[in-house]
Amino acid sequence: MKKKLLALLLSGTMLAGMLTGCSSAEDSAEGASVKETTQAAEEKAQAAEETAEAAEESGEKVVITMVTTLGNETRDQLMKDLVEASCDNIELEIITPPSDQAGEKIVAMLQAHEDIDIVEDGLDRHYIENGWIADLTDYVAEWDEYETILPSLKDRQASFDGKVYGLYYGRYERCLFYRADWLKEAGIEVPTTWNELYDAAVALTDPSQNRYGYAMRGNVNGGDYMQMLLQASLSSELMDLATPYITKEGKSIYEYPEAIEACEFWIDLYNNASNPDSLAWGYPESVEAFYSGTAAFLINDAEVIATCEQYMEDGTWGTAPLPVHDETGESWFPQGGAHFCITGFSEHKDEAFEVLKVICGQEGNMELSKINGTLPVHTTAAQDPFFGEGYYAAYATMGADPNYKGFSEAAEYAFATEEELSIIDGFWKEKDALFQELLLGELSPEDYCADRASYYAWAHDSEWVAERFGLD
Repeated sequence: MKKKLLALLLSGTMLAGMLTGCSSAEDSAEGASVKETTQAAEEKAQAAEETAEAAEESGEKVVITMVTTLGNETRDQLMKDLVEASCDNIELEIITPPSDQAGEKIVAMLQAHEDIDIVEDGLDRHYIENGWIADLTDYVAEWDEYETILPSLKDRQASFDGKVYGLYYGRYERCLFYRADWLKEAGIEVPTTWNELYDAAVALTDPSQNRYGYAMRGNVNGGDYMQMLLQASLSSELMDLATPYITKEGKSIYEYPEAIEACEFWIDLYNNASNPDSLAWGYPESVEAFYSGTAAFLINDAEVIATCEQYMEDGTWGTAPLPVHDETGESWFPQGGAHFCITGFSEHKDEAFEVLKVICGQEGNMELSKINGTLPVHTTAAQDPFFGEGYYAAYATMGADPNYKGFSEAAEYAFATEEELSIIDGFWKEKDALFQELLLGELSPEDYCADRASYYAWAHDSEWVAERFGLD
């Protein structure tokens, strides 16, 4: 996301430079060119509409082109099948760039106004401001099933200007995975608080047997898990879901003593209950440590359930709600979301929205979630035993408990100024290396927190922060 933002800012700067460098003589030529371009675009849209009407009359299908960032053959085929079964006049075509190039490729396609109708992960402020993403407010107003989309996702679908620019088809939330057989053998209950988790992890650690209590994620995004503990310790008394890194006092969350305590807790969890090699672990290594039988506890997303079902025997493992803070009783966690948007230059917006209604609607979304590893986006999902019972029951429990607070990690992007955004961008750079230095003892908790807090120092004097929280 940060790379996309930087690319957009750079391209905008280059464009501005080119425009301001034109002479007055060129202005006249440009005016004529713009007029011709606008006229050509209108003629193209009119031709596309006539072509669509002719195709409908002749029985030909309108091809809707979707570009995704997360290629998955099983998911893609199901989406095509769902659309084919529900829309007689529409054929869905899916393009997925290589994962390591997806972000940059999609930006290039949007900039060039290529012939695409739907794009995955398009809820980006700069995409919207550039006119690359279509306003869906009028569409959702006439769609009955929009009423049952989770309120938290509706809030995120409503962008900075209050309009709707995309629809979520899945959400990502973390839960606690545990080795039920290890706990039973040791006579330990499933932990419900962070301190209970630490104590159980230490008790179950036996390096001589290659057994460790916790599947630490010491590398990519590892610090994000420690932040969950910090945010829960500050709780909703100081925290705002819309600004998860800025408190209601207009400060960085890393300016508080609780930040030091969270660092010390995580250092102890690494030293006393984690495999030393986990310093280099990211997502795949930490998940493998759990299902292969070398770690008792893992915190991760719902997609891991399918992996555990594939590699582990029933009865040897289970899922539980995330641990809550021992004092505040709250649990804070990032609530990720996968979504689709319609491009602002699509020539088949009506048909594209019909596709989204199928994929993001109650029935289609339920089927998609079952094979995609994501959680459904509708409140009606709990009525299905697949999501209300078994391994997914932990998510139903958290969803019904107001002490579980799901937030968007990039929430401030809806409010921050361009100058503030440029500073925030530095927060994400080198964060993994700094977290590793913290775990190794090469960087003190105080210095780590000071570095993290420095990227939000602007909040002390920010007009929108002061206005939001009623600060002087």
